[in-house]
Amino acid sequence: MSCDYTILTSFGLAYIRLAGIVRPGDSLRSLTRFARDPEATPDLNQLLDMRDVTGMKLDVLDLLRMHARKAEIFAPSEHDRLFVHLADTPMARKVAGYVVKSWDKVPGITHRIVSDEEQALDILGLRQRTIEALIQQQGA
Repeated sequence: MSCDYTILTSFGLAYIRLAGIVRPGDSLRSLTRFARDPEATPDLNQLLDMRDVTGMKLDVLDLLRMHARKAEIFAPSEHDRLFVHLADTPMARKVAGYVVKSWDKVPGITHRIVSDEEQALDILGLRQRTIEALIQQQGA
């Protein structure tokens, strides 16, 4: 699985792009990188782009490690956070559903699963109509 992220500080957003077969071990490594990133904060909203996800492989031990790490990184915050999962295929929606369920024990996070990029950005309260425009504006 490929899992990359870009922190868009001017929008208070972490953009996470997942592709291929989702594995908890890969997600754990990405979470660890995120936790060490000086721009990352637990208060960021997240846009999880799952449009290129093709499957999921579960390893129970890695899954337990990942849940423990999430609880450390995303401890309760002063602000509620919004995690929007952009999933436009049946497989991506299935994986997004598992991901949302895996956050059940972390308070203060609201999840939305959507299939349209513009809708995802709208839910996050952003004026941009594409993720590309959002990233370009951050870089300007």
